[in-house]
Amino acid sequence: MMSRDSKFRVERLTIVGVGLIGGSVGRALRDASAVTEIIGYGRNPVHLSRAVELGLVDHWSTVLSDAVAGAEVVIVATPVGAMPGLFQQLAELVSPTCIITDAGSVKKKVVDAARTYLGRSMARFVPGHPIAGLEQSGVEAAAGGLFKGHKVILTPTPDTDRKAIALISALWETTGAQLMNMSPERHDRLLALTSHLPHMLAYALVNLLAGQAQDESECFDLAAGGFYDISRTASSDPVMWRDICLHNADELLARIDEYQELMDLLAALVRSRDAEGLERMFRTARSARSRIEDRRKDGALG
Repeated sequence: MMSRDSKFRVERLTIVGVGLIGGSVGRALRDASAVTEIIGYGRNPVHLSRAVELGLVDHWSTVLSDAVAGAEVVIVATPVGAMPGLFQQLAELVSPTCIITDAGSVKKKVVDAARTYLGRSMARFVPGHPIAGLEQSGVEAAAGGLFKGHKVILTPTPDTDRKAIALISALWETTGAQLMNMSPERHDRLLALTSHLPHMLAYALVNLLAGQAQDESECFDLAAGGFYDISRTASSDPVMWRDICLHNADELLARIDEYQELMDLLAALVRSRDAEGLERMFRTARSARSRIEDRRKDGALG
């Protein structure tokens, strides 16, 4: 499957779930001439037809067995709640040499589901998570450059086939992504803090604003600047984030508890008019934020 220069190259690849992430993978691989034929699978013929028009896939089917027939690689890019059922079907449909990967934002529950349902294909399942996205969702938002310079985390198990890992690594490198490897548990712990909790805060802030019925119009008019920036991710797909919450509940709840402790501390500082304590807290945060900015400028962060 691999060429001598280790670049990704396959004849037939299937994308299950041709939305923002799945569609962007398809576009990036087409732009790189890395796949001869890309097949899209989903339930909505209108969206799938649009994916062909946009150059994200070559053909499509709403029948999973037809979509994955002859596929060398299958990418599952659906909400994580749909993955167990898909894995159960794929176990009976893909060829013995087919490599399966996913793009889910939660990894432990996805790996557990794969271990339960994929059977003989488990050794050729390479769990993955591209740390890239937009507030918009669906095929219209897909872009071939979405992953360029961004991190993709792979969380293979000790039993995952090394050649499968190498192939999926090459796939993501072809999209311009930077690879990281870690355990599913570590992934879920870190992402609960750096991604899942921030999304929950954004949803909560916008709901707080929307609940100000008496002053709603004025609140909306003034929701610019800092509020707009911090609440940006509340435009993300509600179904996807519902599933992320439910599938990474333990880690997310732990991070919410920690955040609430910090908010209690902040409230106590304000209540006691502790100017020094407030400034110290803000300076600590600003210093940490500066370190994040420095790492981003150095290319350490995607």
